[in-house]
Amino acid sequence: MAHLIPTASGTVGPFFPPHFFRPGDNDLTRVSPDAPAAAGEPIHIFGHLYEARRVPRWNSILELWQADAHGRFAHPNDPRAAEADPHFMGWGRRASEDDGFFDFITVKPGGFDDPIAKARRAPHINLSITGSGLMRRLVTTLYFAGESANDGDPVFRAVEDAAAQARLLLRPATHARTPQGVQGWQIDIVLQGTDETPFFLD
Repeated sequence: MAHLIPTASGTVGPFFPPHFFRPGDNDLTRVSPDAPAAAGEPIHIFGHLYEARRVPRWNSILELWQADAHGRFAHPNDPRAAEADPHFMGWGRRASEDDGFFDFITVKPGGFDDPIAKARRAPHINLSITGSGLMRRLVTTLYFAGESANDGDPVFRAVEDAAAQARLLLRPATHARTPQGVQGWQIDIVLQGTDETPFFLD
């Protein structure tokens, strides 16, 4: 029997050119520029991506995906996929800027019953990060501060340390780029160090 030699692996990168992204790629509220807006409460999520000691992490790809305002995904694995909002993109991406800044326009997601976990999921947003020097993409889940359903969410509960849980919380805030009349939510993502954001296996 032949012995197979594993293919060598390397870090992600070395860079991502600006034309990899298009204007509006970070806006989940419309499937196209001239399409109707998605249903639900529009929100602006923003923050900074950092290395250890709050060194800005630039030129990384952040991808966000979530349920629509009613907790439905336009995906065949969702038994309610046929009822998903056809005007909601559900997924977006963006590059971090020189100072690590990133932002997304989306709608606040609804909670839903997870048939796999057999538990109620709190409103949440999934986020992945890919960048030069990373061995694999990093995945985390963001929750809304003050949401009563957080305590019952099985993923949130899996992070047992209260300080680490706090690093998954989006908090109400505004930024100069927050559109007028839109609720802003802020969070900083730290890739390593004492205040590292909790990441999950993909």
